[in-house]
Amino acid sequence: MSRVAFGIQGSGPLVGGAPAPAHFARVARAAEEVGFDSLWAGDHVSFHEPLLEQTVALSLFAAVTERIALGAGVVILPLRQPALVARAFASLDYLSGGRAILGVGVGGEHPRDFAAVGVLKRERGARTDEAMCALRELFASPTASFAGRFFSFDGISIDPRPVQEGGPPLWVGGRSDAAIRRAGRLGDGWIPIWVSPERYARGLEQLGVEAAGREVTAAVVLPTLVGGSVEDARAYLSRRYATEFAAHAIERYCLTGSVEECAARVAEYVEAGARHVVFHPAVEPAGLAGQVELAAEVAHAAAR
Repeated sequence: MSRVAFGIQGSGPLVGGAPAPAHFARVARAAEEVGFDSLWAGDHVSFHEPLLEQTVALSLFAAVTERIALGAGVVILPLRQPALVARAFASLDYLSGGRAILGVGVGGEHPRDFAAVGVLKRERGARTDEAMCALRELFASPTASFAGRFFSFDGISIDPRPVQEGGPPLWVGGRSDAAIRRAGRLGDGWIPIWVSPERYARGLEQLGVEAAGREVTAAVVLPTLVGGSVEDARAYLSRRYATEFAAHAIERYCLTGSVEECAARVAEYVEAGARHVVFHPAVEPAGLAGQVELAAEVAHAAAR
């Protein structure tokens, strides 16, 4: 079995209020020091909690680390012109020495994101598919051209070029059949959240069919509260997503409990086929540093 990689979310909604700016640099350094393989930042345009702009957060992470991969988890792609996304992530890949992972998704859970930029929510799937194809062209060619329903350009240059050949890998978020098809046909990875190990295994079977022999990284995001209870995680995540979660949903989709209990749960996802596990700490900013250390203990225990 190939080695399983582990990552952690370093910038998400700042439930409970924004910490001092130095907090984010400390979290990034800590994530690298304890051995995580990747560090992630989330994305929204208009959200009900404070949230750093994603590429700004990832740029800070790049500046204070040397090894760890830097993941967009995920860019809500239909909200943006692909040339602007390519510009930002080519620069991030260049400055970080080829450490960027470009996670993409359709969004839709928060209609204000779409209202803020004048994009129709019903077009999000088609826009995402087309934008992924456009990104491939922009990353691959020094003078890229593309003609589609939503995006068209001719002879566009994105400089500096990304370090990674073909640009940062495109990992597709989402657990729906459409997301799995998108990952298999257009992506380099699949990174869903809110999936049980059983559903994840079924999704990977479908992904294999869609990918038709192409290598697609099997990743998963797991809301995590090491050392905490189901009720603690439920209370935080209900605030984080502005929806009332039932306890059974937390038990089904999240990691809670002791290091050993969380590691056993991670092992179920690894057995299902996960090769890159990303912890999404279910804590306010003040508790994030502690969760970085505890989640690293889970990763080490699960890797044994």
